[in-house]
Amino acid sequence: MRDVVNNISPRPASAAMASTLKYRDFLTVALFLKSKARFDDNWIYIHDPAVKVGRIQNYASWSPDMVPAADKGCLGLEYFCFEGDGLWTSDDAALIALATRELAQLGICSAEQVFDGVVVRQPKAYPVYDDAYQAHVDVIREYLQSHLPNLHLAGRNGMHKYNNQDHSMMTALLVARNIATGSALDPWKVNADAVYHEDIRVGDRDTTGRQVPQKVTAG
Repeated sequence: MRDVVNNISPRPASAAMASTLKYRDFLTVALFLKSKARFDDNWIYIHDPAVKVGRIQNYASWSPDMVPAADKGCLGLEYFCFEGDGLWTSDDAALIALATRELAQLGICSAEQVFDGVVVRQPKAYPVYDDAYQAHVDVIREYLQSHLPNLHLAGRNGMHKYNNQDHSMMTALLVARNIATGSALDPWKVNADAVYHEDIRVGDRDTTGRQVPQKVTAG
C-alpha cells in the first residue's frame, strides 16, 4: 500500500500518510538435519530470552517433500528483524552458525546433526499496527475509492492488513471476481470480525457478514 500510493502521479495528499506505514521484516534459516526432527508440530514458538530465534518450523510436518529424504530433517528457524539491522545484514554463513548454535542451546538437536543450511530473507513480512495506522489506512482507502475506483488492493501488504495466507488469497479471489463479473464483494470484510475464524465450524452458517472461503464439491 505504501509503495503503490507513493508511486501515483500526480502525488495524492494521502501519500504523506502512506509514507508513515511501517513493516516488520523476517528471515528464515533452514537447517538440514542428518535425522528426523524431534518434534511433530508444524511449528513451535520460542520464548527463551537467551536466544534470538522466535519460531521454528518443522517442514516435514507440512510435507514429506520439504525434507531432503525420508530419514532426514529440515527445520526453519525464524528471526523477526528490521531490514538493515544487525540480523538482516549478517552474512548467510554467520546466520547458519547462529541458528545451529541456538538449536543446540535449546536442546532440539546437537550441532553435529546439522549438515547444511540456507537463508531466506523476506522484507515487509508483517504490516506494523501502530497507534496511527488504521486512521491512515482509512484515509487512503477513501481516496482510492473516490479517485481510482479501478485500482484494487489485495493481500497482506496491499491492504496493510495482517491476514493469514488463506485470508490474503481470499481477498485476491474476491477482487478478481469483482473485476470479472462486476460484483461488489468487499475484500475488506475478509477476517474482519473479532471472532477467530476457526470458531465457526464447517457447515455452520456464518452470520457475521464477512467474506469467507466456501467448500467446493464436485458436481
